[in-house]
Amino acid sequence: MELEWAGVPSVAIVHEEMRGSAQAIARVSGCPDYEFLAANYPWTPTAIWSKEECLELAEIMAPKVLAALTGQS
Repeated sequence: MELEWAGVPSVAIVHEEMRGSAQAIARVSGCPDYEFLAANYPWTPTAIWSKEECLELAEIMAPKVLAALTGQS
């Protein structure tokens, strides 16, 4: 959200288990409708992933990030 406030288009990626906390932070920050992309299992919520898991998640999330940034989501 801080990047967005600074005029830098951005997309937040959170784990599905953390979505409620992220939405609470967005509400408190005055952005109740802020959209998040969510990773889910098999990726652990603590983001302790191997290099291979990071690359796999990046392949999945990159098109979603691009779509969100270009308004095609």
